[in-house]
Amino acid sequence: MLVIDDEPMNRSLIRATLAGFCEVLEAASGPAALELLKDRSVDLVLLDVMMPEMNGYEACKLIKAQAREFLPVLLVTALGDQGDRNRGLESGADDFLTKPVDRRELLLRTRAFLRLRDQDKVIRRQLVELQRLQSAKDDMVSLLVHDLRSPLAGILAHLQLLAEDVSGRSASDVQQATRAAETALGRLEETLQVRLIEEGELSIRREQVALDGLVRDSVATLEAIARRRNVRLSRSVEGEPLASLDQSLVRRSLENLLSNALKYTPGGGDVAVTVQSSAARVQIEVADRGPGIPDDQKTSLFEKFGSVEQKQGGRRKGIGLGLYLVKLVAQGHGGTVSVADRPGGGSIFRLTLAAG
Repeated sequence: MLVIDDEPMNRSLIRATLAGFCEVLEAASGPAALELLKDRSVDLVLLDVMMPEMNGYEACKLIKAQAREFLPVLLVTALGDQGDRNRGLESGADDFLTKPVDRRELLLRTRAFLRLRDQDKVIRRQLVELQRLQSAKDDMVSLLVHDLRSPLAGILAHLQLLAEDVSGRSASDVQQATRAAETALGRLEETLQVRLIEEGELSIRREQVALDGLVRDSVATLEAIARRRNVRLSRSVEGEPLASLDQSLVRRSLENLLSNALKYTPGGGDVAVTVQSSAARVQIEVADRGPGIPDDQKTSLFEKFGSVEQKQGGRRKGIGLGLYLVKLVAQGHGGTVSVADRPGGGSIFRLTLAAG
Protein backbone atom coordinates (compact mmCIF):
# COMPACT_ATOMS: atom_id res chain seq x y z
CA MET A 1 0.00 0.00 0.00
CA LEU A 2 1.33 3.46 -0.86
CA VAL A 3 0.17 6.46 1.18
CA ILE A 4 0.89 9.87 -0.39
CA ASP A 5 0.33 12.83 1.93
CA ASP A 6 2.41 15.85 2.85
CA GLU A 7 1.18 15.66 6.49
CA PRO A 8 3.17 13.13 8.60
CA MET A 9 0.26 12.82 11.04
CA ASN A 10 -2.15 11.71 8.32
CA ARG A 11 0.33 9.13 7.06
CA SER A 12 0.83 7.80 10.59
CA LEU A 13 -2.92 7.40 11.10
CA ILE A 14 -3.34 5.40 7.89
CA ARG A 15 -0.24 3.32 8.61
CA ALA A 16 -1.52 2.44 12.06
CA THR A 17 -4.87 1.36 10.58
CA LEU A 18 -3.52 -0.76 7.73
CA ALA A 19 -0.19 -2.06 8.97
CA GLY A 20 -1.88 -5.12 10.49
CA PHE A 21 -2.61 -6.73 7.13
CA CYS A 22 -0.31 -5.09 4.59
CA GLU A 23 3.02 -3.34 4.10
CA VAL A 24 2.59 0.43 4.06
CA LEU A 25 4.92 2.63 2.01
CA GLU A 26 4.92 6.42 2.42
CA ALA A 27 5.63 9.42 0.21
CA ALA A 28 5.37 13.08 1.19
CA SER A 29 4.67 14.37 -2.34
CA GLY A 30 3.56 13.38 -5.82
CA PRO A 31 7.06 13.51 -7.36
CA ALA A 32 8.47 11.40 -4.52
CA ALA A 33 5.70 8.85 -5.02
CA LEU A 34 6.37 8.61 -8.74
CA GLU A 35 10.05 7.98 -8.10
CA LEU A 36 9.19 5.29 -5.55
CA LEU A 37 6.81 3.57 -7.99
CA LYS A 38 9.63 3.17 -10.52
CA ASP A 39 11.30 0.67 -8.18
CA ARG A 40 8.46 -0.72 -6.08
CA SER A 41 5.24 -2.50 -7.01
CA VAL A 42 2.19 -1.57 -4.96
CA ASP A 43 -1.38 -2.86 -4.91
CA LEU A 44 -3.27 0.28 -3.89
CA VAL A 45 -2.61 4.02 -3.57
CA LEU A 46 -4.14 6.36 -1.00
CA LEU A 47 -3.58 9.87 -2.31
CA ASP A 48 -4.11 13.24 -0.65
CA VAL A 49 -5.49 15.97 -2.92
CA MET A 50 -4.19 19.23 -1.42
CA MET A 51 -0.38 19.00 -1.55
CA PRO A 52 2.43 21.40 -2.56
CA GLU A 53 4.53 20.83 -5.70
CA MET A 54 1.90 18.62 -7.32
CA ASN A 55 -1.73 18.26 -6.33
CA GLY A 56 -3.48 14.90 -6.08
CA TYR A 57 -5.29 15.22 -9.40
CA GLU A 58 -2.04 15.67 -11.32
CA ALA A 59 -0.35 12.89 -9.36
CA CYS A 60 -3.28 10.54 -10.00
CA LYS A 61 -3.08 11.06 -13.77
CA LEU A 62 0.65 10.33 -13.79
CA ILE A 63 0.33 7.28 -11.52
CA LYS A 64 -2.41 5.82 -13.71
CA ALA A 65 -0.41 6.50 -16.86
CA GLN A 66 2.66 4.81 -15.36
CA ALA A 67 0.78 1.71 -14.12
CA ARG A 68 1.04 -1.36 -16.36
CA GLU A 69 -2.03 -3.01 -14.88
CA PHE A 70 -5.06 -2.07 -12.80
CA LEU A 71 -3.82 -0.02 -9.82
CA PRO A 72 -6.61 1.35 -7.60
CA VAL A 73 -6.15 4.97 -6.53
CA LEU A 74 -8.32 6.35 -3.71
CA LEU A 75 -8.31 10.11 -3.20
CA VAL A 76 -8.28 11.14 0.44
CA THR A 77 -9.67 14.65 0.67
CA ALA A 78 -11.57 17.14 2.79
CA LEU A 79 -13.11 18.59 -0.36
CA GLY A 80 -16.76 17.64 -0.61
CA ASP A 81 -17.88 19.68 -3.59
CA GLN A 82 -19.26 17.62 -6.50
CA GLY A 83 -17.05 19.51 -8.90
CA ASP A 84 -13.98 18.37 -6.96
CA ARG A 85 -15.18 14.77 -7.10
CA ASN A 86 -15.81 15.04 -10.83
CA ARG A 87 -12.31 16.37 -11.30
CA GLY A 88 -10.98 13.43 -9.32
CA LEU A 89 -12.86 10.96 -11.52
CA GLU A 90 -11.56 12.72 -14.64
CA SER A 91 -8.01 12.26 -13.35
CA GLY A 92 -8.60 8.50 -13.07
CA ALA A 93 -9.41 8.09 -9.36
CA ASP A 94 -11.34 4.95 -8.49
CA ASP A 95 -12.96 6.14 -5.24
CA PHE A 96 -12.86 8.76 -2.47
CA LEU A 97 -12.30 8.83 1.28
CA THR A 98 -13.39 11.93 3.14
CA LYS A 99 -11.26 13.52 5.84
CA PRO A 100 -11.30 12.97 8.75
CA VAL A 101 -11.00 9.35 7.66
CA ASP A 102 -13.14 6.79 9.45
CA ARG A 103 -10.83 3.87 10.24
CA ARG A 104 -13.53 1.24 9.68
CA GLU A 105 -14.43 2.70 6.27
CA LEU A 106 -10.74 2.87 5.40
CA LEU A 107 -10.33 -0.85 6.10
CA LEU A 108 -13.47 -1.84 4.21
CA ARG A 109 -12.71 0.23 1.12
CA THR A 110 -9.08 -0.80 0.85
CA ARG A 111 -9.96 -4.49 1.24
CA ALA A 112 -12.69 -4.17 -1.40
CA PHE A 113 -10.29 -2.62 -3.92
CA LEU A 114 -7.59 -5.16 -3.13
CA ARG A 115 -10.11 -7.89 -4.00
CA LEU A 116 -10.85 -6.09 -7.27
CA ARG A 117 -7.13 -5.94 -8.05
CA ASP A 118 -6.77 -9.67 -7.31
CA GLN A 119 -9.71 -10.39 -9.63
CA ASP A 120 -8.13 -8.24 -12.32
CA LYS A 121 -4.91 -10.27 -12.02
CA VAL A 122 -6.86 -13.53 -12.34
CA ILE A 123 -8.65 -12.25 -15.46
CA ARG A 124 -5.36 -11.13 -17.00
CA ARG A 125 -3.80 -14.53 -16.35
CA GLN A 126 -6.83 -16.23 -17.90
CA LEU A 127 -6.61 -13.97 -20.97
CA VAL A 128 -2.93 -14.82 -21.39
CA GLU A 129 -3.78 -18.52 -21.12
CA LEU A 130 -6.62 -18.14 -23.63
CA GLN A 131 -4.26 -16.39 -26.04
CA ARG A 132 -1.74 -19.19 -25.58
CA LEU A 133 -4.40 -21.82 -26.26
CA GLN A 134 -5.68 -19.88 -29.28
CA SER A 135 -2.16 -19.66 -30.66
CA ALA A 136 -1.62 -23.37 -30.08
CA LYS A 137 -4.94 -24.18 -31.80
CA ASP A 138 -4.08 -21.96 -34.77
CA ASP A 139 -0.66 -23.57 -35.08
CA MET A 140 -2.26 -27.03 -34.99
CA VAL A 141 -4.78 -26.03 -37.67
CA SER A 142 -2.02 -24.65 -39.89
CA LEU A 143 0.01 -27.84 -39.42
CA LEU A 144 -2.98 -30.05 -40.25
CA VAL A 145 -3.83 -28.02 -43.34
CA HIS A 146 -0.22 -28.16 -44.52
CA ASP A 147 0.09 -31.91 -43.90
CA LEU A 148 -3.26 -32.83 -45.46
CA ARG A 149 -3.11 -30.76 -48.65
CA SER A 150 -0.46 -32.83 -50.40
CA PRO A 151 -1.93 -36.32 -49.79
CA LEU A 152 -5.44 -35.06 -50.60
CA ALA A 153 -4.19 -33.51 -53.84
CA GLY A 154 -2.58 -36.87 -54.61
CA ILE A 155 -5.85 -38.72 -54.01
CA LEU A 156 -7.64 -36.29 -56.32
CA ALA A 157 -5.04 -36.77 -59.06
CA HIS A 158 -5.35 -40.56 -58.86
CA LEU A 159 -9.15 -40.36 -58.98
CA GLN A 160 -8.93 -38.22 -62.10
CA LEU A 161 -6.64 -40.81 -63.72
CA LEU A 162 -8.94 -43.62 -62.64
CA ALA A 163 -11.92 -41.83 -64.21
CA GLU A 164 -10.29 -42.29 -67.63
CA ASP A 165 -10.24 -46.09 -67.29
CA VAL A 166 -13.67 -46.91 -65.83
CA SER A 167 -17.23 -46.74 -67.10
CA GLY A 168 -20.79 -47.34 -65.98
CA ARG A 169 -21.53 -47.46 -62.27
CA SER A 170 -17.82 -47.35 -61.42
CA ALA A 171 -17.43 -44.10 -63.37
CA SER A 172 -20.28 -42.56 -61.40
CA ASP A 173 -18.70 -43.65 -58.12
CA VAL A 174 -15.35 -42.19 -59.15
CA GLN A 175 -17.05 -38.89 -60.07
CA GLN A 176 -18.72 -38.75 -56.65
CA ALA A 177 -15.40 -39.48 -54.94
CA THR A 178 -13.68 -36.82 -57.05
CA ARG A 179 -16.25 -34.19 -56.12
CA ALA A 180 -15.90 -35.09 -52.44
CA ALA A 181 -12.11 -34.83 -52.65
CA GLU A 182 -12.36 -31.48 -54.45
CA THR A 183 -14.71 -30.19 -51.75
CA ALA A 184 -12.36 -31.34 -48.98
CA LEU A 185 -9.38 -29.73 -50.71
CA GLY A 186 -11.36 -26.52 -51.15
CA ARG A 187 -12.19 -26.44 -47.43
CA LEU A 188 -8.51 -26.85 -46.57
CA GLU A 189 -7.57 -24.02 -48.92
CA GLU A 190 -10.27 -21.85 -47.35
CA THR A 191 -8.97 -22.55 -43.84
CA LEU A 192 -5.44 -21.69 -44.94
CA GLN A 193 -6.58 -18.44 -46.54
CA VAL A 194 -8.38 -17.39 -43.35
CA ARG A 195 -5.25 -18.07 -41.30
CA LEU A 196 -3.02 -16.12 -43.68
CA ILE A 197 -5.37 -13.13 -43.83
CA GLU A 198 -5.70 -13.05 -40.03
CA GLU A 199 -1.91 -13.06 -39.66
CA GLY A 200 -1.46 -10.39 -42.33
CA GLU A 201 0.51 -12.79 -44.53
CA LEU A 202 -2.03 -12.82 -47.37
CA SER A 203 -2.46 -9.34 -48.79
CA ILE A 204 -5.04 -8.13 -51.26
CA ARG A 205 -3.49 -8.21 -54.73
CA ARG A 206 -5.57 -6.04 -57.01
CA GLU A 207 -5.68 -6.43 -60.77
CA GLN A 208 -8.08 -5.45 -63.52
CA VAL A 209 -10.81 -8.09 -63.49
CA ALA A 210 -13.55 -8.63 -66.07
CA LEU A 211 -16.60 -8.88 -63.82
CA ASP A 212 -18.77 -10.79 -66.27
CA GLY A 213 -16.08 -13.46 -66.64
CA LEU A 214 -15.56 -13.62 -62.87
CA VAL A 215 -19.25 -14.20 -62.24
CA ARG A 216 -19.60 -16.62 -65.17
CA ASP A 217 -16.71 -18.78 -63.95
CA SER A 218 -17.99 -18.75 -60.35
CA VAL A 219 -21.49 -19.77 -61.40
CA ALA A 220 -20.13 -22.47 -63.71
CA THR A 221 -18.47 -24.31 -60.83
CA LEU A 222 -21.84 -24.74 -59.12
CA GLU A 223 -24.20 -25.26 -62.07
CA ALA A 224 -24.10 -29.05 -61.69
CA ILE A 225 -25.16 -28.77 -58.05
CA ALA A 226 -27.97 -26.39 -59.01
CA ARG A 227 -29.28 -28.80 -61.66
CA ARG A 228 -29.12 -31.73 -59.28
CA ARG A 229 -31.11 -29.78 -56.68
CA ASN A 230 -33.53 -28.43 -59.33
CA VAL A 231 -32.63 -24.81 -58.49
CA ARG A 232 -32.62 -22.11 -61.15
CA LEU A 233 -29.35 -20.20 -61.22
CA SER A 234 -29.20 -16.77 -62.88
CA ARG A 235 -26.65 -13.98 -63.15
CA SER A 236 -26.65 -10.32 -64.14
CA VAL A 237 -23.77 -7.85 -64.44
CA GLU A 238 -24.41 -4.12 -64.92
CA GLY A 239 -22.20 -1.04 -65.01
CA GLU A 240 -18.43 -0.84 -65.46
CA PRO A 241 -17.13 -4.08 -67.04
CA LEU A 242 -13.74 -3.96 -65.26
CA ALA A 243 -12.76 -3.45 -61.63
CA SER A 244 -9.51 -3.54 -59.66
CA LEU A 245 -9.96 -6.52 -57.32
CA ASP A 246 -8.17 -9.57 -56.00
CA GLN A 247 -9.69 -12.01 -58.47
CA SER A 248 -8.86 -15.20 -56.58
CA LEU A 249 -10.22 -14.04 -53.22
CA VAL A 250 -13.33 -12.39 -54.63
CA ARG A 251 -14.12 -15.49 -56.68
CA ARG A 252 -13.69 -17.67 -53.58
CA SER A 253 -16.04 -15.36 -51.67
CA LEU A 254 -18.66 -15.44 -54.41
CA GLU A 255 -18.47 -19.22 -54.62
CA ASN A 256 -18.94 -19.44 -50.85
CA LEU A 257 -22.05 -17.27 -51.03
CA LEU A 258 -23.40 -19.29 -53.96
CA SER A 259 -22.70 -22.59 -52.24
CA ASN A 260 -24.61 -21.50 -49.14
CA ALA A 261 -27.47 -20.16 -51.26
CA LEU A 262 -27.84 -23.46 -53.11
CA LYS A 263 -27.60 -25.43 -49.88
CA TYR A 264 -30.64 -23.73 -48.35
CA THR A 265 -32.78 -23.09 -51.43
CA PRO A 266 -35.39 -25.85 -51.89
CA GLY A 267 -36.01 -27.57 -55.22
CA GLY A 268 -37.97 -25.38 -57.59
CA GLY A 269 -36.52 -22.22 -56.07
CA ASP A 270 -34.04 -19.82 -57.59
CA VAL A 271 -30.68 -18.27 -56.75
CA ALA A 272 -29.81 -14.97 -58.43
CA VAL A 273 -26.39 -13.32 -58.67
CA THR A 274 -26.49 -9.60 -59.39
CA VAL A 275 -23.44 -7.36 -59.85
CA GLN A 276 -23.59 -3.58 -60.08
CA SER A 277 -20.29 -1.85 -60.74
CA SER A 278 -19.15 1.76 -60.84
CA ALA A 279 -15.76 3.46 -60.85
CA ALA A 280 -15.84 3.61 -57.06
CA ARG A 281 -17.31 0.30 -55.96
CA VAL A 282 -18.56 -3.15 -56.90
CA GLN A 283 -21.68 -4.54 -55.27
CA ILE A 284 -22.33 -8.28 -55.52
CA GLU A 285 -25.65 -9.70 -54.36
CA VAL A 286 -26.52 -13.37 -54.00
CA ALA A 287 -30.24 -13.91 -53.40
CA ASP A 288 -31.59 -17.28 -52.27
CA ARG A 289 -34.97 -18.79 -51.37
CA GLY A 290 -33.88 -20.33 -48.09
CA PRO A 291 -35.60 -20.03 -44.69
CA GLY A 292 -34.11 -16.56 -44.07
CA ILE A 293 -31.92 -15.27 -41.26
CA PRO A 294 -33.47 -14.13 -37.95
CA ASP A 295 -32.82 -10.45 -37.24
CA ASP A 296 -30.89 -11.17 -34.03
CA GLN A 297 -28.44 -13.37 -35.98
CA LYS A 298 -27.77 -11.14 -38.97
CA THR A 299 -24.83 -9.35 -37.35
CA SER A 300 -23.15 -12.46 -35.89
CA LEU A 301 -23.48 -14.55 -39.05
CA PHE A 302 -20.14 -13.38 -40.47
CA GLU A 303 -18.13 -13.92 -37.30
CA LYS A 304 -15.63 -16.73 -37.05
CA PHE A 305 -17.48 -20.04 -36.59
CA GLY A 306 -20.78 -18.19 -36.82
CA SER A 307 -22.52 -21.54 -37.26
CA VAL A 308 -22.37 -22.00 -33.50
CA GLU A 309 -24.99 -19.28 -33.10
CA GLN A 310 -27.01 -20.65 -36.01
CA LYS A 311 -27.30 -24.08 -34.46
CA GLN A 312 -29.02 -22.57 -31.44
CA GLY A 313 -31.89 -21.48 -33.67
CA GLY A 314 -31.96 -24.71 -35.62
CA ARG A 315 -32.33 -22.79 -38.87
CA ARG A 316 -29.08 -22.65 -40.81
CA LYS A 317 -26.24 -25.07 -40.07
CA GLY A 318 -22.73 -25.60 -41.33
CA ILE A 319 -21.83 -21.92 -41.78
CA GLY A 320 -18.40 -21.55 -40.22
CA LEU A 321 -15.29 -20.23 -41.92
CA GLY A 322 -16.91 -19.62 -45.32
CA LEU A 323 -18.79 -16.44 -44.44
CA TYR A 324 -15.98 -15.33 -42.15
CA LEU A 325 -13.64 -15.49 -45.16
CA VAL A 326 -16.14 -13.38 -47.12
CA LYS A 327 -16.02 -10.80 -44.34
CA LEU A 328 -12.19 -10.74 -44.31
CA VAL A 329 -12.07 -10.34 -48.09
CA ALA A 330 -14.62 -7.50 -47.92
CA GLN A 331 -12.60 -5.71 -45.24
CA GLY A 332 -9.41 -6.21 -47.23
CA HIS A 333 -11.06 -4.45 -50.16
CA GLY A 334 -12.26 -1.58 -47.96
CA GLY A 335 -15.82 -2.87 -48.15
CA THR A 336 -18.55 -4.61 -46.17
CA VAL A 337 -20.74 -7.68 -46.23
CA SER A 338 -24.29 -7.91 -44.94
CA VAL A 339 -27.49 -9.93 -45.21
CA ALA A 340 -31.07 -8.75 -45.66
CA ASP A 341 -34.46 -10.35 -46.21
CA ARG A 342 -35.41 -11.11 -49.80
CA PRO A 343 -38.89 -10.07 -50.88
CA GLY A 344 -41.02 -13.19 -51.26
CA GLY A 345 -38.84 -15.21 -48.89
CA GLY A 346 -35.17 -15.99 -48.55
CA SER A 347 -32.09 -13.86 -48.00
CA ILE A 348 -29.90 -11.46 -49.95
CA PHE A 349 -26.18 -11.55 -49.15
CA ARG A 350 -24.60 -8.28 -50.21
CA LEU A 351 -20.84 -7.95 -50.73
CA THR A 352 -19.66 -4.37 -51.35
CA LEU A 353 -16.05 -3.77 -52.43
CA ALA A 354 -14.12 -0.58 -53.05
CA ALA A 355 -13.00 -0.78 -56.69
CA GLY A 356 -9.33 0.19 -56.38
